[in-house]
Amino acid sequence: MHSGDDHELDISEVESDVPASSNLPIFAADGEGNEISEVRRKRLACSNCRRRRKKCDLNYPCSSCLRLKLDCNVNMEDMRKKRYAATYVKALEAHVSHLEQKLRNLANAASLNVNGEVDPKRGSHRNGGRRGQDGRNSDLEQVLPNVPIKLSPSPSAVSLETDILRRKMFVKGSIYPEGPASYKPKRSEPGPVKQQQRISDLKTTVIVRSPAAGAKALSTDEGILKSLSNFYRHLYPGHFIFMHRESFLYGLFNHYDDNYENSQYCSEELVYAVAALGSSLTRELRSLSTHYYRLAKEKLLKIVFDEQSMAKITSVQALLCLAFYELGSGNNQLAWYFSGLAIRVGYDMGFQLDPKVWITDDINTGKLSESELEIRSRIYWGCYIADHFICLLLGRTSTLSVSNSTVPESDELPEVEGTEEFRFDSKYVLQVSLPLKNLIILSRIVQIFTSKIFIEPGSTPQRIEYLLKFNLKVYNWRQSLPDFWKWSKNLMRDTDISTDPTISYFWYHYYIVLLTFNKPFIEDCDESKVVVLEALGDLKVLLSNFKARFGSFGVASLYLLYSCLLALACLRKLVTMLPDPQITAIFSSPEGEMKFFSETFKQFSPTYDLPRRMQDDAEFEHEQEKQPLNQLSSLANTYDFSLSDEIDDLIKQVFGFDNWNINPTHTI
Repeated sequence: MHSGDDHELDISEVESDVPASSNLPIFAADGEGNEISEVRRKRLACSNCRRRRKKCDLNYPCSSCLRLKLDCNVNMEDMRKKRYAATYVKALEAHVSHLEQKLRNLANAASLNVNGEVDPKRGSHRNGGRRGQDGRNSDLEQVLPNVPIKLSPSPSAVSLETDILRRKMFVKGSIYPEGPASYKPKRSEPGPVKQQQRISDLKTTVIVRSPAAGAKALSTDEGILKSLSNFYRHLYPGHFIFMHRESFLYGLFNHYDDNYENSQYCSEELVYAVAALGSSLTRELRSLSTHYYRLAKEKLLKIVFDEQSMAKITSVQALLCLAFYELGSGNNQLAWYFSGLAIRVGYDMGFQLDPKVWITDDINTGKLSESELEIRSRIYWGCYIADHFICLLLGRTSTLSVSNSTVPESDELPEVEGTEEFRFDSKYVLQVSLPLKNLIILSRIVQIFTSKIFIEPGSTPQRIEYLLKFNLKVYNWRQSLPDFWKWSKNLMRDTDISTDPTISYFWYHYYIVLLTFNKPFIEDCDESKVVVLEALGDLKVLLSNFKARFGSFGVASLYLLYSCLLALACLRKLVTMLPDPQITAIFSSPEGEMKFFSETFKQFSPTYDLPRRMQDDAEFEHEQEKQPLNQLSSLANTYDFSLSDEIDDLIKQVFGFDNWNINPTHTI
């Protein structure tokens, strides 16, 4: 549903192939066809200038399009005058909501057979219980393509309390109630299991450090506490949304007495994994980073490969932390293994299902509180973003999908009293749920177009056609963001907000997506070149502001590291294309810009080992096109991407995706 302002931002094809100049006269005629007057219609800005938010001189072709060698398309119809009243818009929204609920009721009714039982061929949702990538039923998408996206599943026709099959619960490693064919029940240890204190309500929870904790407890270790503080002040939320701060710290300070063996929110290996990341951000703690990493890795592998161990969500979180640690070190192979292992452990406990049916150690400890269910939902969707981000950087196929997840959407969770030491000193209230939902939508766009552009057979012009649609989808996604999460060039110059890690990570994610998709087409597509040049200009402002505020890149996240790396890779391509008026029109000295990003990239060391590893590689300066900057050459042989028409070697190394039968022109 669009208002008049939305039409102003929409990029539509001009119906007429003959453009109108700003002085084009329009003649009125009488009933007999005689011209009786001359009316001059005011020209509108061309589509390119409107999309790029630039002032158009209203000539045809305009000076901007001439300079950038773009086709100047104009539109004679001024859509800004079509503004709908708020009451009319609200009435339509209410009507759409009513129709959506009716369709859900019909879908639930159709899934019941005459005996009132669930039809096993259909499930509790239409289409066999499968849902679209934005969380809606696919039938609903066809009928109501403009309904706001919702990630939560529709109410089930049969509740858990009356579903006999579901009441049996699932067993470890299987969705079948009776377990896999070779299922062996877990041997229970003798003696009672200690029940730890649980979070009943985050709104009333207060984290208090107990004076009874011994000197050897992790919750009293100064090195650990400073490392955890660094992590949550500078890296959270970012791609660590899955590390819900309040529940982790609650477990850290309340469940220390048995080394977190029975804690639902914290574990010894998770503490070490987070500390390994946080300690690398400051010079005085950097020597402890490798030590913490080795402790976490050793403990994790023992747990994961123990046949009798019960899967824990803390193991999933710790493995993802180690994966990001290895990404910063340039060990892409280990990063891929750790992230894959994390998802498998998650599947072992059914964490892609409704949090009420997760198989964990606390399965028999009573009903979970509403806050605990919300925490589990936040952790899962954080893992979803982490999985997709790692796959984007490594050029792999993402594992987690909205279509096979029944986890409700993550709502905003309160900040708990007692976590002040672990918060970034921000002028803005922390928001996680809203950006998380929008990142999930962006990940869906990436999934769809990765297959269309880089995997499926097709000619270069066909791939470029899909790339243009992709850029338009991403542009529309950015324009549809809530006001607080929209950013502009003026906002990027504001040092306070552009260097705030609780906000700016969202911007860096956007630029990494744009550069990753457009970099392979810089030589073949003028629009890709323009998109990359504008993104490089924005990134230069952001990185310069970060350096000005913190003095160095010691506390920078992986978002800054990899955006700088991609920018450097794009500039190396652009320099080989000189002289090019499109490049020199934006960057008067591309060589100077490349020097800026090259020097900036080196400054991420020693926090991250990736710059040093790439500088030590003798082929780094000469083999840029053979070995992408964001992936080791050994990854080239991991998958077979052979198709009826061979994809470019660079694309084969960087991208991979399952063949999805989804129309990329479908409304998202």
